[in-house]
Amino acid sequence: MLYDDESELTRYIWNNHEPHMTDFERRVGRAILARQKAAAVEGEAMKRTLSKRWGLVGDPEVDSALSAGPEPFRRSVGKRILLECGDAIVNRCPRCRRVIRTPRARQCLWCGHDWHKADPSMETMTTSVSPERLTE
Repeated sequence: MLYDDESELTRYIWNNHEPHMTDFERRVGRAILARQKAAAVEGEAMKRTLSKRWGLVGDPEVDSALSAGPEPFRRSVGKRILLECGDAIVNRCPRCRRVIRTPRARQCLWCGHDWHKADPSMETMTTSVSPERLTE
């Protein structure tokens, strides 16, 4: 699997930093999930219910936010949160500097590095490393 820092940062922020999102961003996030579920369900009645009630289809604000698709919206929210909070909220592997799964994770699923028994001063590896440094 190829590593894409922007995609991983987006996933990480959406999975771990919902409190930093606005009410509208959370509402659109729920609509994205409902629309994806509606697309996967078989019954037409259930599709309509998910789309209208939870997917907020027909809501002009939500439809506008998702006009370019869900991923551009998710990325823009991730970028906004990173600008406001800084990269310090991101847990990165101390060896490969890639984004890891959760804020408390101590094992990198990318390079396999495990720092569960590491020096206590490295308890939280939420370091300020810009994505540009990954290519250096």
